[in-house]
Amino acid sequence: MISGLWDSLLDLLFPPRPECPFCGAPGSGVEVCRACHAVVDGYRLEAHCRICGRLPEKAVPVTSGGFYLCGECQRHGWPFVAARAPGPYEGVLKKAIHRFKYGGSRRLAAPLASLMAELLLSDALYADMDLVVPVPLSGNKLRQRGFNQAALLAKEIGVRLKIPVNGRVLAKIMDTPSQTGLSRAAREINLINAFHVTDARYLQGKNILIVDDVFTTGSTMSSAAAAVKQAGAGQVFVITAATGRYS
Repeated sequence: MISGLWDSLLDLLFPPRPECPFCGAPGSGVEVCRACHAVVDGYRLEAHCRICGRLPEKAVPVTSGGFYLCGECQRHGWPFVAARAPGPYEGVLKKAIHRFKYGGSRRLAAPLASLMAELLLSDALYADMDLVVPVPLSGNKLRQRGFNQAALLAKEIGVRLKIPVNGRVLAKIMDTPSQTGLSRAAREINLINAFHVTDARYLQGKNILIVDDVFTTGSTMSSAAAAVKQAGAGQVFVITAATGRYS
């Protein structure tokens, strides 16, 4: 909270030079520059799994739409219909998300969400969303970080797509250990019963769009989507600012 107010005060006293929020090149100060946008557009031309949305590390056979089905999605089901992201967690996206999530640069929520919204609007699968729900943080993690990056992204996406956002209907009731470096199986164990729906009335029969910053193994999204489905939601879809590559 204090860091956010300090950033706002500094911006007021010393207005920043308009620049690309990702690379710092001269720009509007809000939208990413043409060069960064071209990088993200290039990611969209790559093949990606039609369910989990991850990109392959090596070339794979694809359909005419640029999709394939990764080995994990062939072996395992998910409680969500599909997951999508503007690109992999590398390059300009990784740097932007790291500054946003760990560096406290909350202003990056808008350009990241803009890329996510562009992707959603281009995919007919996401045409009928009723409610946007961010992945919650535990109380301890929220106090440590001072903000929930998923909630900021969800708010921006809701504005752009004109869809209601509810940041309270899903809560994280367990302060789980760090997921970094863990396998999918270990992450799933970490997240058993981690999420709780606070009021199922908001979810009944609705198509829910769950928002987070990064899709890695999918365990967090799987756990959150399962809780939402069990509470009576219709179909559940996922959008993140970046995703992983699948070997």
